[in-house]
Amino acid sequence: MMINKTRILNEFIELVSVPCPSKDEKAEADLLVQKLQAMGLEVKVDDAGRKIGGTTGNVWAFLSGNVEGAAGLFFEAHMDSVPPTTGTKVVLRDGVLYSDGTTTLGGDDKVGIAAVLEAVRAVQEQNIPHGDIQLCFTIAEEIGCLGVVNLDPKDIRADLGYCLDIGGAPGIVTNSAPRLFDIYFTVKGKSAHAGIEPEKGINAIMLAAKALTALPAYGRLDEETTLNIGQIEGGAATNIVAEQAKFVIDMRCMDPDKLERLKNETIRCIREVVEAGGGILEVDPVEGCPAVHVAEDHTAVLLAKQAADNLQLPFELTKTGGCSDGNFLCGYGLPCVLLATGMNKVHTTEECLRECDLYDCARWVTEIIRITGEK
Repeated sequence: MMINKTRILNEFIELVSVPCPSKDEKAEADLLVQKLQAMGLEVKVDDAGRKIGGTTGNVWAFLSGNVEGAAGLFFEAHMDSVPPTTGTKVVLRDGVLYSDGTTTLGGDDKVGIAAVLEAVRAVQEQNIPHGDIQLCFTIAEEIGCLGVVNLDPKDIRADLGYCLDIGGAPGIVTNSAPRLFDIYFTVKGKSAHAGIEPEKGINAIMLAAKALTALPAYGRLDEETTLNIGQIEGGAATNIVAEQAKFVIDMRCMDPDKLERLKNETIRCIREVVEAGGGILEVDPVEGCPAVHVAEDHTAVLLAKQAADNLQLPFELTKTGGCSDGNFLCGYGLPCVLLATGMNKVHTTEECLRECDLYDCARWVTEIIRITGEK
């Protein structure tokens, strides 16, 4: 079983050269639709882009299986890249792919897209028996997974899934990721002239500061829980007692019930301090994504492990504190794990990708498809 290294390398370079900022992935989507149709797949673009004010939707493709009873596989990667992403020029140096330093490389997540396209072509060209294969290339992942949030779960036609969107060498599988809450707090005090009658005011900034310092801990709370105060703003001018202050807390935990308790206790603690100081607190908890945990003995994990072993890729099962499209796919009821693609130093102009990891990622996906067709 072989992949075409020249083809996938050239296709990766082609994909990253197309401008694809979040919510403006139409050029990339059009290119992928053309490629997928040429491969003979059933292709459609959904209406997720319309829902978020984007230029295109998620790109879906389906290849019917030729092995009765084989599990249906779902492979997902996102089209958008973080800026600067326009005018990417790839430089290959000592077996490593870089941009020319003026843009991100776009390996996050074009390596996932290129690997999946090459794997499907290899399966077709080598007549490898396979079950149903569904592909989904999403929009706006980098700004809150908006593409996957706005897809229709009824469009999923698979038994298990793989999200190709995490760093580390191919062979690493991530099967656990946290539930996330972003909690938006607004502290309201009372304005007054800061130089003439400050005693008549209630300083919302100081109330917010006191409330935050009253929290028992922040940062890493334990091995599965984090809490971060990520944004704060307030006040109108230096000569006015601040009437309002806002801040946002990001909290994550692998245990959904534990996170719910932490959310409630954090709100209670902050409210107690604000109200004791004469202020008013408004709270808006927004659930960012559901938790992911796919058991070690689940078929999705076992297939990835067997494929890695067959290819002599060092297998490792890990968890992450980050969130991805995979969280939402699991939330929709599709057991989905993350496959490492080799992407490195993402979201920077120093982003890079080892050439061998690009090839190994495609080989890994191909082998997963192949052994699924044998079972």
